[in-house]
Amino acid sequence: MKILGNIDRLDKEAWLLLLENGLFHIASALSDTFVNVYLWKIKHDWILISWFNFTHYLVGALTFILAGWLTKKVDRVIAVRLGVLMLSIFYVSVLFLGKQSVHYVILLGVIKGLGSGFFWMAYNVLYFEITERHNRDIYNGINGLIYSTAGIIAPFISGLIITKINHFTGYRIIFSISLSVFIAAVFVSFLFKRRHANRSYQLKKVIDLLKDKKNHWYWVSLAMVAQGLREGSFIFLIGLLVYVTTKSELTLGTYLTIASLVSLLSFYVVGKYLKPKRRNAFIFLGTLMMAFASVPLAFHVNQWTVFIFGVGSALFYPFYMSPLTSTVFDVIGENQDTANLRIEYVVVRELALTLGRLVSILLFIWWVNESSSLLHIRWYAFVIGFVQLFAWLAIRKVPLLAESFSRPNR
Repeated sequence: MKILGNIDRLDKEAWLLLLENGLFHIASALSDTFVNVYLWKIKHDWILISWFNFTHYLVGALTFILAGWLTKKVDRVIAVRLGVLMLSIFYVSVLFLGKQSVHYVILLGVIKGLGSGFFWMAYNVLYFEITERHNRDIYNGINGLIYSTAGIIAPFISGLIITKINHFTGYRIIFSISLSVFIAAVFVSFLFKRRHANRSYQLKKVIDLLKDKKNHWYWVSLAMVAQGLREGSFIFLIGLLVYVTTKSELTLGTYLTIASLVSLLSFYVVGKYLKPKRRNAFIFLGTLMMAFASVPLAFHVNQWTVFIFGVGSALFYPFYMSPLTSTVFDVIGENQDTANLRIEYVVVRELALTLGRLVSILLFIWWVNESSSLLHIRWYAFVIGFVQLFAWLAIRKVPLLAESFSRPNR
């Protein structure tokens, strides 16, 4: 198995976490993009979909704060279970509401935000506790492979089901499958070792670090804001642009499959060749090439330029995200004091990321309020396609950290 790197560095808990996150990726790959398309088919309204995603991110960030307290005082596995449970309720709600979903986008955004907040809070803490500096890049590479594999298979199946069956019945089928996968993830969460905790929750202490430019966390947080500026609107915009320009769920599913396939190849390269000393070079290459992928949109908007934009972004995203994630968590594990506040660091990281996402969506709402034509939207996509360069400029201020200290108790 050397093709994947030194996977013998991953223990049973790491593989279990990969399974849990894999189930999450499968359920999300089946339905996440198609939820936005589903809302679009019911009502052609960019702003309505934007508010759904805005609410999702806002509530998710607030939930992170609550989930951080719960993780600090009780156990991080409880938060995992609450997360997948709330995401299951989200899909039950969509199935129950059907075409009336467009009238309840704020409520649906709240439910999804609760689920995402609890799940990702617990996942990030588990990721930090289970991985170490010597195997974190390997874990990220394998996790990326799983993510991409799910993205290759699931969206094509979703597009095929929706196209071949009565469209809205097809949507109900894939939402039902996602619900089933999330329920399976609940059962997997019972296999994690429980860790009882009763420590003080010192969120303000980590937030105060943002005032000091000499602190590594200041630059990490700026990088997270820049990442959020790109992700906020692009997470739903790229898929919608593909659908709007092609009018086909099967084409959208095929695009997502192709994007995941090239991402799979990139994650393999990153997982095999990325070393800590190469992280800044990988991040720079990823940010620069993702920016260039948006250039064709400036000249014309059709299915081919949108495909180039989406697939090009997917190809170089692993070069950017894997080393960036490893660097961020290395800073959290810089010494015993930072590791003891790992939950607070994870919460502040999410708050910075969400700040960027919310600003991105608000900018998009303002932009499409002026004009919702594709010719107008392309300039927004072109400009936002370059903002991740600021993430590289910020994260390069963080030096390569020394070897890790002994790990905190799990």
